[in-house]
Amino acid sequence: MYPLKIEKQEILMRLVMKEAALAVEEGNYPFGAVAVDADGTVIASAHNTQVTDHDPTAHAEINLIRCLAEEFEESDFNRIILICNAQSCSMCFSAAIKAGICNYIFGAPNEPHMNPYLPVAEIAKHSRAALQITYGVLEEECAQQIAAMRKKQGGRPAQ
Repeated sequence: MYPLKIEKQEILMRLVMKEAALAVEEGNYPFGAVAVDADGTVIASAHNTQVTDHDPTAHAEINLIRCLAEEFEESDFNRIILICNAQSCSMCFSAAIKAGICNYIFGAPNEPHMNPYLPVAEIAKHSRAALQITYGVLEEECAQQIAAMRKKQGGRPAQ
């Protein structure tokens, strides 16, 4: 799959950031995700609902995968690009790989308090699938948004 042009990546990352803001408005952690096709057309979007759903697995990526699973065959997932405002935690990235998603675009780096601390790059080394990962799209803006939203929430880290 050919990578999207940087301008398109930035436009899509701003949509992800809007999802993250929506998560915070609802009382959740500041993370969002968008799925697009090879042309950059949005297929689905989701945000973190851990707190409001009382579900520790309700991260943005997991919610997005659940949404996609309702609409697409599993064989279609390898044509999807997953875009997140921060690098995924080990649970989410592993779930995305397991779902067959091979193309990723991330904003901010991993948060240092992740538990377990297992960065995307480390998990990717062990994937049997060939993954295309773009790091750092609007990295500073994404990191600043996450930090500001966390501060507004009293600095509580996601579980």
